[in-house]
Amino acid sequence: MPQQKRNTDRKRLTIMDAAAQVFVGAGYDNASMDRIAEVAGASKRTVYNHFPSKELLFNAVIGRFLQESRELKQVRYEAGKSLSAQLGRFADSIIDLTRNAQWLGLVKVMTSLTIHRPELVAETMAGVHDEKDTLEVWLEEATTDGRLRVKQPALVARTFWAALSGAFLMPAIYLAPLPRHEAQAIKQELIAMLLARHRPPG
Repeated sequence: MPQQKRNTDRKRLTIMDAAAQVFVGAGYDNASMDRIAEVAGASKRTVYNHFPSKELLFNAVIGRFLQESRELKQVRYEAGKSLSAQLGRFADSIIDLTRNAQWLGLVKVMTSLTIHRPELVAETMAGVHDEKDTLEVWLEEATTDGRLRVKQPALVARTFWAALSGAFLMPAIYLAPLPRHEAQAIKQELIAMLLARHRPPG
């Protein structure tokens, strides 16, 4: 990669890091491009050269966050490995999010905007690439392998994610992340419920 391209990419990432910090600290409406430029150690002109508007910069920051959160959910089915342990990795993708201050801060900003600026959230989410849910794929493969019997993988995946979000993400947004021992106990209970419901008899 040419040196100029590397420098440009590095500056872009620096601006996005600064923007994430400012959005989390000040909220979307109170965040200014001037402040983002100051935190990034860049001129306002440089910031605008990379991101012509605050909206586009916000979209880029949220897009990167969503990509990072998707990467946490890339759990492949492994035959012969503990089903509980594998499902635990999906649960950990939500728990880990609640323990990352910047990620959780961005979720809080998005939650606030959903109420006050729904059109901005809709615009931001419109650019998100919709991929098949990795938990749905995992459930399909576990069923094919005969270790589970899940007739509606998409429904079960959606239900499990909803349970995880309700158990871990909502308390973290409105109160604080659950203590580790409490989070682990709830995690194991949710996994046990899914397995008890969908293990084949015998």
